[in-house]
Amino acid sequence: MRNAIKYYYNIDVDNLKYRNNEYLFDNYILKELKRDLDINLYNFFTNNNRYIHHIIFNKQGSYITSIDNKQYILLEKSLDVDIDMRQIKEFLIDINVSEKKNWALLWSNKVDYYEKNIIRIKNKEVLEVFPYYIGLSELAIRLYKEAPAEGTYSVCHDRLNCSNDFYSPDNIITDYKVRDIAEYIKITFFEGSIDLDAIFQNLDQLFLTPADFFLLYVRLLFPTYFFDCLETGEDILIYSSKINQYEQLLNDFYYYLKRYVDIPKIDWLIKKV
Repeated sequence: MRNAIKYYYNIDVDNLKYRNNEYLFDNYILKELKRDLDINLYNFFTNNNRYIHHIIFNKQGSYITSIDNKQYILLEKSLDVDIDMRQIKEFLIDINVSEKKNWALLWSNKVDYYEKNIIRIKNKEVLEVFPYYIGLSELAIRLYKEAPAEGTYSVCHDRLNCSNDFYSPDNIITDYKVRDIAEYIKITFFEGSIDLDAIFQNLDQLFLTPADFFLLYVRLLFPTYFFDCLETGEDILIYSSKINQYEQLLNDFYYYLKRYVDIPKIDWLIKKV
């Protein structure tokens, strides 16, 4: 890979590290592109003087470089980040979009696919909790369709599980503003590092609309982590062992969010406080 970097970018590399499917050297990251990069979003950040990892174009003047039949992008970074609610708040930028999101359609397609292909699932622990998480997914889909209005759109992230990717152009998308917030809550909950009081305090300062608060609860209901396990083979016990505790978290959020928006009460999930 050193020779390829020298050839395409005219950069001499002494100390090259390979970690998490990325090549790291100096302040550069050479990473394989797993999804299309929205160059307009990248330009939106640079034109508005918002920090984003800088794309290094190759000697052909392209931001995509093909090496061994794989597509790569080279990024220069000058900022590291520890992901927390403060960073997420600073990152979120309201934006007008031409194409609206439909979480219900995306989630329904995902549920339908795995229900049709359940015979391919061999993991006993996954099969045991499969009906529960499908039921939770269908509940999220139903509530999404009952949202009182369209939510606010923002720049956000496709995935939030790697600090290196926080400012990576290929990880930036447009979606409902609460997407990042909900996924951050899930991640910190299952990591055991969640600070609920701090999250509530930050939410109070974000000027979210009632529809935003409604969609936040919908996103918390949908078990993205379960489907990630199906796709990556990650140990489902990390999540299934905390079903009761996560239900309590949903209960806590229900009573917090109902101050801002009317959310249908789910009898089997919501307990009196």
